[in-house]
Amino acid sequence: MAMHSGVSGAVKHEASIIPSRTEIYRAVGGRTRAVIAEQEPSLQQICRDLLAGDRHVLSECPATLWPVVVIRSCVSARGDWSRALWPAAALEIAMTAADVFDDLADGEETPVIAQFGPGPVLTAAAGLLSLAGSVILRACEDGCPESVALQLGRMLGDALATAADGQLHSLSRRATITDVVDAYRLTAGKSGPLGELAARLGSAVALVDADVLDLYGTFGWHFAVAGQLINDALDASPGRSSAKRDVQDGSPTVPLVFAGSNGAPRGASQAAIAAWEDAERRRIAEEGGIILTEVLAIADRLRAEQALAALDELGHETSALRELLGGTDHGADRPPGDVTSAEQTPGNQKPYV
Repeated sequence: MAMHSGVSGAVKHEASIIPSRTEIYRAVGGRTRAVIAEQEPSLQQICRDLLAGDRHVLSECPATLWPVVVIRSCVSARGDWSRALWPAAALEIAMTAADVFDDLADGEETPVIAQFGPGPVLTAAAGLLSLAGSVILRACEDGCPESVALQLGRMLGDALATAADGQLHSLSRRATITDVVDAYRLTAGKSGPLGELAARLGSAVALVDADVLDLYGTFGWHFAVAGQLINDALDASPGRSSAKRDVQDGSPTVPLVFAGSNGAPRGASQAAIAAWEDAERRRIAEEGGIILTEVLAIADRLRAEQALAALDELGHETSALRELLGGTDHGADRPPGDVTSAEQTPGNQKPYV
């Protein structure tokens, strides 16, 4: 592979071919379908419907970023991205289960829950989470050393447990969070571990050393937190759909806590709640909750950029990750109806595990 010297004097390898999102979704989707097809028919049906919904990898227009971050971190670390396919599939399967847990915790009724009922869907989600733990170990099939596959499995389990702890804090402290710093910490505690996991999985496949792995993890953490903050700002903004219940429920997100928004009045009619929510969204914006959240997101994005700059100094090719961070993903191959760049972040997907 040809090499050249970067502006800092560090030796940079010639840029690897960056797979488009279409290529990633096709490859990861193929692995995911194969795994689901190996299960019993009753589990197959629900799992396939879950993976085909909410922009996941088996949907008609997938827009999930979890496998994209895994694959592109591998490319950035000068690895063979085909070796990261099983880890990418494992993370996507785990995050699909995470969405179910989040929906059930929030009392939301998705089409799959409405069709099969909360009990069967919860059971299927538990099955998906179990599958993720076995799927990631199949990295050996693509040439990863067994020691690396075991490392990947431990990364997955540890990060999911950490994110679950963050969500438990969020659920248990909804009525007690009144400080913006605490609200930010809750946000970071839920989303940061998952972004860090995605970037670490891909770079670990490329056999980077511990210090470099930490830099990829730092990028992933702040990338995910920035995305979650933008998502929270969007969910609280005037004119947004009331399908997201953050404002109605008084969720402890940064914009709501800053504006002192505690949820809709109890016992009010649907019409009264709708009118209250419209006015409350405008008040949150007028109080500065949206702007503050966007500023915090910019700060996390800058920290992610600093991690990429450090990787640049070491000769890594970070353009694939920088495109995701900047919303200028010219390799996205976005299908019609895909979300805007402001929403193409892991934070736009439910962080709960």
